[in-house]
Amino acid sequence: MKLTTKQVDAVFDYVASHDIKWYELQIELTDHLVSIMEEMWKQDTKLSFHQVKYQAEERFGRNYFKEIEAERRKILQKQFNLNQRKMVSEYLKFPKIALSILMVFVVYRISFYFEDISFYIKILYGTLLTLSMLTMINWYRYRKINGKKFLSLETVLKVNNRSMSFSYFAIVLVNSFKETFPENYLFYIPFYFLWVLGILLIITGYQITNKVASRIKNQYQLI
Repeated sequence: MKLTTKQVDAVFDYVASHDIKWYELQIELTDHLVSIMEEMWKQDTKLSFHQVKYQAEERFGRNYFKEIEAERRKILQKQFNLNQRKMVSEYLKFPKIALSILMVFVVYRISFYFEDISFYIKILYGTLLTLSMLTMINWYRYRKINGKKFLSLETVLKVNNRSMSFSYFAIVLVNSFKETFPENYLFYIPFYFLWVLGILLIITGYQITNKVASRIKNQYQLI
């Protein structure tokens, strides 16, 4: 026995009432619950809609929806981490690695124009921090699509935060050990490699955000 559109909407509202604010989860859990209710109704057509709904609710328990949300968040985080590692690794293979090495060489050569190398490092990572904020602005654009929130877009936020973590770490490190850092330009080369890695994290984070948003728009036919 099939549920009517009005009944499906009632199930959707029930799912949302369990503090499930992510639209894709609301749709998925509603479809799952509706399928179970229809199967129960097929077995006993004398049951009312509310009786079938109650029995379906009892099957899962109070915490079922939040457990699904937590599990899905972990899956998405693992997926996005893997995607970003693959994308970054592409820049570390020929021929793209040539561009990465060139970037390291360029920032290394520029360092010779600064007497205070630690100040130059702060400028580099301050720039990286600014670029990271631009990726956050890009993410914020898609925080809601047509007024709806998506768990996949919320989870991808952590991907966009990585370059910011790089920047803070480098600046704090320079501030903490400024007096003990030798005035040797070669000593700072690892900072330049990390800076280029931060740039790659920004690029890939931006690309992943746009891909996720595009997939959501196509899948749910949102503008």
